[in-house]
Amino acid sequence: MKESKRQRRQNLVKKLVQGKGEPVELVTLLNGLLDSGLAQHEIMDEMVGCFLEIRDAFRQKVFPPHYTQTEFISAFQEVAQNRGIPVDRFHSKLLERIMLETESGDGLKTSAKLPTRERVLEAALSVFSEKGFHVATMDEVAERAGVGKGTLYRYFANKDTLFNELVRQRLEELENKARTILDGEDDALTMITKYLRVYFEFFDRNQNLYRLIVQERIDIGVQVQDLYLKQVMRRIPVLRRKVYEASRSGLLKPLDFQTVFYGVMGFIHGVIQKWLANACSYPLADELPSVLEVLFHGFVSSSKVEEDVN
Repeated sequence: MKESKRQRRQNLVKKLVQGKGEPVELVTLLNGLLDSGLAQHEIMDEMVGCFLEIRDAFRQKVFPPHYTQTEFISAFQEVAQNRGIPVDRFHSKLLERIMLETESGDGLKTSAKLPTRERVLEAALSVFSEKGFHVATMDEVAERAGVGKGTLYRYFANKDTLFNELVRQRLEELENKARTILDGEDDALTMITKYLRVYFEFFDRNQNLYRLIVQERIDIGVQVQDLYLKQVMRRIPVLRRKVYEASRSGLLKPLDFQTVFYGVMGFIHGVIQKWLANACSYPLADELPSVLEVLFHGFVSSSKVEEDVN
């Protein structure tokens, strides 16, 4: 099956994360990505798309610390020049795309510009969050989305179907970001740290979605949580292998992986619940240092352990 543009760009990021991170590597990968048969404007569009994908990866802290955005910018400029594209023209195209993102709300299209199906999903999240799943009606979702009730039912047979698709689509975004990290070559502790950061930042941006998944007591809740765990578990075999390797080397204790995994996820969601109880008044990522400290070192001071032993 032919890769989509988005998949090609995500694979570019993945290769960069797994490689040495040298600018010449990005130049080589970009040149390999850009088909020689493309027209100049198509090359420029693809380069802008790749640039924005890398920018988003930097925002998610996917890259190791030694990667610098300045080096990546220089690499894009070099590729543009090699393809006969004036650097200032590439910059203009890039700024134009960024300005369009800004006008439409930090990278998201405005409701009026979204395709009907996406507009319905956005409206559903808004209505379900405000009124609760049980109280909200399909009529209210249709009104918020600016579509007729008949149009709404052509896309979604009932409220349960609509809710399930809303959760599935949003969790796919989390799974795509996690894939780059969990398919990488980092050691177990680095991989866990990066994943938790992406996890917290995702729910920081999707507070209403988290409330709907966890707090709404609805009949399809079990199905939704099963879907949620399946998305999280999809990339777990790689992490399991990393943890096993770390156990064999003595870095981690030889504990049952699944027991620890579910225990850790329960702890993390307890931290998120605390954040919700505080009205999300601070960035959820602020909790990461404390979470990592407990996960990696426990919460009993080493001096106390030594005292009890003696």
